[in-house]
Amino acid sequence: MHRRPTVLTSLAVAAALTLAGCSGDGEPDASASTDASPSAEATPAGTEMPTVAGAFGEAPALTFPGTGAPAELKTEVLQAGDGPEVGADDFVVANYLGQVWDGEKFDSSFDRGAPSGFSLNGVIKGWKQGLTGTHVGDRVLLSIPPELGYGDNPQGGVIKPGDHLVFVVDVVGTYAPGVTGQADAAPVEPAPELPVTITGDLGAPAKIAVKDGAPEPTEPTATVVATGTGEAVPGSAGSTVILQVAQTLWDNSQSVSSWETSGVQGVSLGQGGVLDKLAGTPVGSRVVLQIPAVESASPSPAQAWVIDIIDVVSGG
Repeated sequence: MHRRPTVLTSLAVAAALTLAGCSGDGEPDASASTDASPSAEATPAGTEMPTVAGAFGEAPALTFPGTGAPAELKTEVLQAGDGPEVGADDFVVANYLGQVWDGEKFDSSFDRGAPSGFSLNGVIKGWKQGLTGTHVGDRVLLSIPPELGYGDNPQGGVIKPGDHLVFVVDVVGTYAPGVTGQADAAPVEPAPELPVTITGDLGAPAKIAVKDGAPEPTEPTATVVATGTGEAVPGSAGSTVILQVAQTLWDNSQSVSSWETSGVQGVSLGQGGVLDKLAGTPVGSRVVLQIPAVESASPSPAQAWVIDIIDVVSGG
């Protein structure tokens, strides 16, 4: 999993903020960043790429040519989309298959039934270089030499030192890290009574603070403070909600904002996390979450979040 700078990481985990892009089956996360060094042995030269069966949105199947892997990074757009271009620092939502050249599959969002989200600043170099400049709607074939993948670092019992990797990637969404919420979202009237103060105009970064003496929540709640005009966030699994969020502990002793740190986030829905509370809320809305303290082996204090829902992306 790539790292995201935040002082509330443990709290986000305790509140079940499960970010897309993290493999949940114990296999290596194909989109994770790595400090891989070049392989000690040269990658065998080759001139052919694998053939790919299946259309955009369908689980692909690879057939290898038997000629050895290309020595350099190679990218082919198998199916061209007409959506926005992927920027070098974007947050990308994609479905993908990862496989060792002439070897085993090691990761597949198609098998998990939901796309994955990741920043191109937090992935292996072959992904950042190969996906930058592609477009939403593209099906992309990536052939990645070890020095742009995991190098001499084995991963998950499948990827061995010096392995050459192949990915088929369906680009289903891309977002600049500083994207903001809907400026013309309609404020809820009358304004709901909340134990927090929100600063920041609609369409701009927001901050949140808990009012002095406000009682802690006893159950998680989601309150819409401005209603967007987009589609409703689905309540079932298989989609990714794109958001910006500012968080604070209930005593305001620690705060963090994705607008100021890691940028836009993508969260898989339907996994039982607190963000499932967003189900039914229109895209473009601004929402306040109140999250109670968790008493467990890894306790966390109560907290408050303000969220701008940027988009929702289906797996197809």
